[in-house]
Amino acid sequence: MHSGTKGICNCIDIIRLIMIMNSREKFLSVMRMADGDYSGVQVPMVEFGYWAGTIRRWFDQGLKMIEPVPDKISDGIAIMANKNIYADMEKAGDVNVQPVFGLDQYLTKFPVDYSPMFKIEEIDKTDTHIIYKDEYGVTLKNDIHITSLPMELAHPVKDKKSWQEYKQHYSSNTIKKRLPPDWDNLAARLKDRDFPIRLGGTNGGFLGFPRQIMGLTDYMMVMYDDPELIHDICETFCNFLLEYYGAIVNDVKVDCILIWEDMAGKGGSLISPAHFREFLRPRYKKIVNFAKEAGIDIILTDSDGYVEDLIPLIVETGVTGMYPFERAAGNDMLRIRKNFPDFQLMGGIDKRVLFEGSTRAKIDAELSIAAELLKKGRYIPHIDHFVSQDCTWDNFTYYRNALNKIIDGLNKKA
Repeated sequence: MHSGTKGICNCIDIIRLIMIMNSREKFLSVMRMADGDYSGVQVPMVEFGYWAGTIRRWFDQGLKMIEPVPDKISDGIAIMANKNIYADMEKAGDVNVQPVFGLDQYLTKFPVDYSPMFKIEEIDKTDTHIIYKDEYGVTLKNDIHITSLPMELAHPVKDKKSWQEYKQHYSSNTIKKRLPPDWDNLAARLKDRDFPIRLGGTNGGFLGFPRQIMGLTDYMMVMYDDPELIHDICETFCNFLLEYYGAIVNDVKVDCILIWEDMAGKGGSLISPAHFREFLRPRYKKIVNFAKEAGIDIILTDSDGYVEDLIPLIVETGVTGMYPFERAAGNDMLRIRKNFPDFQLMGGIDKRVLFEGSTRAKIDAELSIAAELLKKGRYIPHIDHFVSQDCTWDNFTYYRNALNKIIDGLNKKA
């Protein structure tokens, strides 16, 4: 080969190497892109996560086992599709599925603790069930193998008196105790990371938190019977979050903030627009302002259920995006994109097309929606929640390879 030609080839190889973004860079490039402009943008290939029982079932259906799912993780516990920040994270990270498809790392939750840090207390245990108090002081009943959501039997906050006692666990002097171990070294390690981090998770919202400590029914009743109590809970929790998050972002550059709510079911929002604006909106705005001051320009909300009626309310607050858009609840992804062209979307691929008995045609039809959404930009496609045991390995493999091909086409253009 001529020396000049060889030099050109080497330059091209270097350019290609430079153009390959890591998981963090891909996430940020999509979230910040202009409408449909993929120059300098690469779409990450990601999944939200998998139920442990799904991965165990897939081992029997052809998934090569790199590591077994630990026995201590029951079928109803989630396996996250991201890289854990340290070994003792609350949920395990996947090591079996990601390598098969060359998947990127999903948003990693920065380890936070929103509880009053009570010790978990076992109350009763039989051959089939267990009753216990969790770290929030909520009394729960579940089957012995933890294969489903628990039944909530009692909650610690019932009125102003119980709240006044409970809120003492959210004072400033608890912040340092909530930071992960070996803080300085952890913060240093995360400076040059190759995966995105979100700050915020389960119960870290202004419906999510009061519902957790009161129970859904009591929470909804108290909004009418004693709105000042709900205001006090939300304001106390918001101030706590601002101080807690402030301590974290002083040392760690996070990529986005997540407000976790799970505020909807198949029938829509659990609360009215008026209650959203009264109780949630003021605190959302405080979180958004905090994020902007900290240089964080991506603020997401997590909610299951039908969320189309909630999106206008969320957009009013300055929140920039949402996930995972469960399709069985009735969410129409193309309609959402049409109505909210700048809103950041993640998820939205109907897991039901991967169920046993589904067809390639149904999977292709679902992927055509994802392809259309990708044309508009600001969209990261993946299954609309954790991949369930109903999804077969064969169908998931077909879907994931086909979606990767669609994304590859976009990334080559970029």
